[in-house]
Amino acid sequence: MKNILARGGIEFIAVFLGIVLSLWVDDYRYSANVRKNKYNSLDALVLEMTDNKETLSYIITNIEYNDKFTDRLLEAENIINQKLTSKDSIWNANIIPLGNKLYVNAYKNMVSSSLLYKISDKKLLYKIQSIYEYEINNFEWWVDYETKFIEHIDKYIINNLALNKKGYNWELDWTNKLTLGGIKNTEFQNIIIGNRSNRDALKYYAEKLILSIDIALKEIKNYMEKA
Repeated sequence: MKNILARGGIEFIAVFLGIVLSLWVDDYRYSANVRKNKYNSLDALVLEMTDNKETLSYIITNIEYNDKFTDRLLEAENIINQKLTSKDSIWNANIIPLGNKLYVNAYKNMVSSSLLYKISDKKLLYKIQSIYEYEINNFEWWVDYETKFIEHIDKYIINNLALNKKGYNWELDWTNKLTLGGIKNTEFQNIIIGNRSNRDALKYYAEKLILSIDIALKEIKNYMEKA
């Protein structure tokens, strides 16, 4: 009887250890898989942030370059004496939106898969969330606002200025009195001044976002190196 009980006890322990070991292996595989997916997702997030940083830098460069053309358009008396190509360049620089939306797919994938919340560094987690949930949204609000403002400019053009009948890109007919009078109009001048202010705000938030992205990229690098 004792031998039977002893043998039964050993078999029970063996089965128990087998189950525990199997559960441990499954848990280890799951943890390893989550870890691998998390770092793959962070790699994708780094690439996305880097692309967004380049986009923001490009927007800032364009705003700074086009700003001088805004000043020249506001000098309505002087623009009349410019060459046609110069007039068109000055004009086009003021009627084209310079903002652009940013990439967010890598972040959204991390959120939907819950891998974002596997980041153990809560300071880093908050920084990433702050960039995507607040700063990018704030920047893109100004992108949308600039686009709406350009639409306002378009309406003014249609109602008050004369377009070149042979043009393809909203070029003006600079020989038409409507055009010359329209760009001197106080309403038009205020619209252009307002658009310049919008672009200044866009540039400001783009610069802030670049600084935040730089900090986040450095923190992500440190986090991944420590793992």
